[in-house]
Amino acid sequence: MSGMSDEQAGTGNAADASWAASDEEQYRVVSAEAESEELRKEVDGLRQALASHPVIDMARGIVMATAACTPEQAWQLLVDVSQHSNVKLREVARHIVDSVNGPPPPPAVRTALRAAIATLRDGTG
Repeated sequence: MSGMSDEQAGTGNAADASWAASDEEQYRVVSAEAESEELRKEVDGLRQALASHPVIDMARGIVMATAACTPEQAWQLLVDVSQHSNVKLREVARHIVDSVNGPPPPPAVRTALRAAIATLRDGTG
């Protein structure tokens, strides 16, 4: 015998059920919050992509005019510069666009840009 009356045992089961329901509800809330945060990050990323699209297109045009290449080659050149300079593509594009009437891109971007254009002109890229 457990030393508990039937009434006490029933109360214990009700409390256990209440705790289980509470735990399940907390899990749902935490899961919903995590999913909400993931969706917020995704929306922020999409907004950033939309905002950077025009500057990337302008940079592609500048590269096409400067390096006499196709839109696809200009895109690949921007990607290569981004990877070799360890600078986000939208920032590479911003540096190229800003350099038209302003200061030149940072040294890492300039070096990667020169190398990418040389590779394109050599026909090895």
